[in-house]
Amino acid sequence: PYTRASIGAAFLIVAVTGLGLWMRRREQFREEWNANRKFFVVIEVVFLSFFLIDLLIRLGNSDLWHVSKGGERPMDFSYFNAVLKSESFPPYDPWFAGGYINYYYYGFVLAGTPVKLLGIVPAIAYNFILPTWFALAAVGAFAVGFAVVEQQKQNAEEESPSSFNLQLVSGLAASTMAVLLGNLGTVQLIFN
Repeated sequence: PYTRASIGAAFLIVAVTGLGLWMRRREQFREEWNANRKFFVVIEVVFLSFFLIDLLIRLGNSDLWHVSKGGERPMDFSYFNAVLKSESFPPYDPWFAGGYINYYYYGFVLAGTPVKLLGIVPAIAYNFILPTWFALAAVGAFAVGFAVVEQQKQNAEEESPSSFNLQLVSGLAASTMAVLLGNLGTVQLIFN
């Protein structure tokens, strides 16, 4: 069953396991934190920055339906609610009485599980989930951009040390290109 109790039990198992692993490897975690504290803080700042950017976009346009173009938001929101209300899978189909969703819905399960556990109102959660996915995609792109130049930076530092942080710049460029500049259709729509 997909209920708050089963989700809570699964969360408790994962939390206890994680706490146990942390207890066994406390020193390793402390060393990792001390060695890479600046990187961890940068990752958190990148996440928070991109989260706030998209949250401000959602605050400026929280409507789930575009007046002249329509859109998939009503379908997304209805499937999201269907996943939250269902206690087993596949979830019921909100557009077909007595039927089940015959469409991709696992992303709604990923997003809906913490919402169902915490009892957050779906309309509010939906407007926070979009900035969260946005920020997670930005952090993923940041990590790839940061890691790609890591080896080149280490080789270059052996030759001549530099104060320019190429890893940070490439990580931020990757994040910006992935989530802001990757789809300029919205900018074109605004200017038109």
